[in-house]
Amino acid sequence: MVYLVIQGLDTQTETTTYPKYRWALSLGTLFSKPYLLLIFLVFVGLTTTAQNSFSFLTIPNNARLNALGGVNVSLFDKDVNLHTANPALLDTSQQRQLGINYAPYLAQSNFFTLNYAPRFRNASKNAQWGISLQNLNYGTFQGTDALGNPTNEFTANDFSLGVTHARRINNITFGITAKLVGSFLENYNSMALLTDWGGTFKHPEYDLNFGIVAKNIGFIIKRYGNLQPDIPFDLQLGTSFKPAHMPVRFSITAHHLYVFDIAYHDPALHYTFDNQGNKVPEKVSVADKVLRHFVLGAEILIHRNFHLLAGYNHLRNRELTVSSLGGAGGFSFGADIRLKQFGFSFSRSTLTTGKGYFAFSANWNLNRK
Repeated sequence: MVYLVIQGLDTQTETTTYPKYRWALSLGTLFSKPYLLLIFLVFVGLTTTAQNSFSFLTIPNNARLNALGGVNVSLFDKDVNLHTANPALLDTSQQRQLGINYAPYLAQSNFFTLNYAPRFRNASKNAQWGISLQNLNYGTFQGTDALGNPTNEFTANDFSLGVTHARRINNITFGITAKLVGSFLENYNSMALLTDWGGTFKHPEYDLNFGIVAKNIGFIIKRYGNLQPDIPFDLQLGTSFKPAHMPVRFSITAHHLYVFDIAYHDPALHYTFDNQGNKVPEKVSVADKVLRHFVLGAEILIHRNFHLLAGYNHLRNRELTVSSLGGAGGFSFGADIRLKQFGFSFSRSTLTTGKGYFAFSANWNLNRK
């Protein structure tokens, strides 16, 4: 059955010398290593609940990722911006590529991201380094004293500075990102040292990729006074594939795999009435709880240099859509344009009725002239 599904997928353009089933053996080797199994069990054992601090790390930081629903760990492409979603998506095809991203986020906040993949002399052909800088500026606020009298203005910022290393072994790539994360609010600040651990498998013949990543594993360096920040850990697993003779590449990604029930359900807002007129809290169905873990994305391949993008995030739809108004909460769309040396992407993500934000990305390949 699995073989029949594989037969229906599109093939890659480059040739390969691998035997017909060697890719399956390589994938099996990935899970046969004892130390990899130990790491996986550690990931599963993490069961953090509240995730209020450093939450900007969960915001999609480039236009393509935003257009595909906000979560994707398996989209292999010559795009240096993608490795912030999964460090194993970084490879040598992105050498000397500079990625600049900007999103005028909610209210007066602005989200900037800068990514770069340097090239070193005598570096391994199967390994690549990457650098990423993220900054979410919330703007300027008016301070007041206890009586409400105006005082000095202050600013608020979140930032992340990360270094990524990825290494390919046959069709499997491993990647890790180490990042210093900070949050500054007036005279208060909090710092953390976090890591992302990822792996990908790229089929040697078909347009079929798998990805897995454990994000934001680390510890707090400095707290906001006596407050203990919660690190937004996440375990994500996904696949991207293009069926044969169909100009569409699909992506399916599951997130928050370390806990089943991720539904936020306030009984004061979600309720019905029984026969006596008493309020009865509504319950979230098992099917709804399962679907909240999934994000769907699609790339319509109009031309090799022009793609249309669309995505759907069910968790965002259920938690941000106003039930009495409906709307397109959780849906996103965008486009990706490639030129000889430059690439441009833009996207629009709908959060709730009439509310959303745009994201813009630009890639510059410094190797080409």
